[in-house]
Amino acid sequence: MTGPAASGGGPTRRMPAASLLAAVAEVASARSAPPLELYVNVPFCATKCHFCDWVADVPTRRLRTDGAGRRPYLDALCDQIRFYGAVLTRLGYRPHVMYWGGGTPTRLAPDEMRRIHQALDDSFDLSELVQWSMETTPNDLTDEKLTAMRDLGVDRVSVGVQSLDPRQLRRAGRGHDPAQAIAAVDALRRAGIDNFNIDLVSSFPTDTDPADLARTLEAVLALDPPHVSVYPYRATPRTVMAMQLDRNILRAWDRDSMIGSYELAMGMLTDAGYHEYCHGYWVRHARHEDIDGNYKYDLAGDKIGFGSGTESILGHHLLLNGNADHAGYLAAPREFAHVERFSLAHPQRLTALVGGALMTREGIDHERFHALTGLAFADLRCTPHFAAWLALLAECGGRFVEDDRGFRMEPATIHRAYITHLAYTMTHGLALGRG
Repeated sequence: MTGPAASGGGPTRRMPAASLLAAVAEVASARSAPPLELYVNVPFCATKCHFCDWVADVPTRRLRTDGAGRRPYLDALCDQIRFYGAVLTRLGYRPHVMYWGGGTPTRLAPDEMRRIHQALDDSFDLSELVQWSMETTPNDLTDEKLTAMRDLGVDRVSVGVQSLDPRQLRRAGRGHDPAQAIAAVDALRRAGIDNFNIDLVSSFPTDTDPADLARTLEAVLALDPPHVSVYPYRATPRTVMAMQLDRNILRAWDRDSMIGSYELAMGMLTDAGYHEYCHGYWVRHARHEDIDGNYKYDLAGDKIGFGSGTESILGHHLLLNGNADHAGYLAAPREFAHVERFSLAHPQRLTALVGGALMTREGIDHERFHALTGLAFADLRCTPHFAAWLALLAECGGRFVEDDRGFRMEPATIHRAYITHLAYTMTHGLALGRG
């Protein structure tokens, strides 16, 4: 659940696009048809949620802007897509999975969706896509948008519900009510989109009783969703909810209560026939897994993020754009705000990547890690940063297993280690997160 800004380490650097692409070409040339994930960031929402770090740096007025206000961003976005798409296609990259997030992509009008898709389709060979996911909130879904999404090829939708308690929704700054969340599921099924996810949050500081989550889960399970995500709440600086915790307006959950809340969800989901394939991600059938999440956490290959607030990994390089530098992105969409080659000199840059992989049952695959970063994991884990970080995870309850193929955490210890570490980071700031 950690955004690009949390990667940490090293000064901000810029690299001319020509130099970056030359470095990427050198790595790509050694591989045959390297896979690629496409991520499109849409930093617009109906409301600015009090817990969401992804848009913490976006002024509310810009976040909620209309079509005219969105046009400069879409111009820059399509320019970036067409520039990099043509080059990466020539280098042999073939997209396997695509994810539109934000923000809220369904804040866009159908014509805006079609415009972005046209830029992607003109620039990449999308014939090998195995999944295209799009995030939404219940209050932004309409039949017209769903028809456009289905016709374009969206085959998976992630619905940000968070809770079905109206009091929690109000305190979290959400723009929907429980009835709209239930209606969104009905609308998805009517539109023929039967692979969808419902996002929930456990240990919300607005909760006063674990039974609040139990009631939400009972109502969600009655909808029979193919996929459910449960994220333990993380207080992120600059968000309204984190500031309310600092001022004692809200009550933070202690570590044991956070674990208890999550284990309550684990029990209910397990009893309903779901299994956890990555920390927080629950399905009954493998065909409904979030392939985008698997692609990233399994270290399957390079990825490129289009738009502000994105992270990319291309040819052993980390590329970042921040939502805070909106004007800079609009002025130069082909230049990334930060570019650096992965190195043992700045191991902090790999914390989120490794942390995400350790939330899966497979953990770190040595060969994939080397192909993605150009580094040997055995060397990385010996750096002072990772030696201390892995020791902290062990103190948090993580138990590690290593063999010739890779390095992983024992599945039964993942959620406790993650939540204990999460409680620790709320006061100490050493992040384990989703990249």
